[in-house]
Amino acid sequence: MQTIDSILSEVKHLNKEEQLNLLEKLVAIIRRKQGGHLKLSAISGLGSDIWQGKDIDKYIETEREW
Repeated sequence: MQTIDSILSEVKHLNKEEQLNLLEKLVAIIRRKQGGHLKLSAISGLGSDIWQGKDIDKYIETEREW
């Protein structure tokens, strides 16, 4: 069985993207063990890149017109 130190030694060889991917997977495992509860604040800003550079007020106005 690997120790935490040996695992961390291996993680250091991963690039930043791979490290972040690993972190996301670890968080998912931990959340499942906690019953999968997710605070709404945990998803704050999710998808914000979609709205970047868009006029939100204009979008809402257009949606209300139909």
